[in-house]
Amino acid sequence: MLNFFWMINNKTIAVVVPAYNEEKQIGRVIETMPDFVDRIVVVNDCSTDKTADIVKKYIENDNTSTIVIKEKTEKIDENIYNKPELIIKKIKEKEKKYYIPTEITNKTPDNDRIILINHLKNAGVGAAIASGYK
Repeated sequence: MLNFFWMINNKTIAVVVPAYNEEKQIGRVIETMPDFVDRIVVVNDCSTDKTADIVKKYIENDNTSTIVIKEKTEKIDENIYNKPELIIKKIKEKEKKYYIPTEITNKTPDNDRIILINHLKNAGVGAAIASGYK
């Protein structure tokens, strides 16, 4: 059955799930996620078990259609209406050095409901949450 994304008050709802050696529980977390959650962002914090493999299987078997999220990449000319947006973009670029190196394993992360982000080194739950939000 094909499920279409939900939106509550025209907002996308995403949940960040930090995971470290959760192979026994990660499937239950994904399966019991409410339908109104548009994105499930699992951040695997360099697990040494099969957590990432299990999440990948859920991604492959997920047939949920969801909205496409794209970040604007074109050059924007500054004006009085978009100045705050450009300031935030500059701040984000400067902050990149503070994040843990990661890789997104999805083939189509813009379209998938379940997103898997793998930390390339273990950094703890706080860093996992920060990576998921980013």
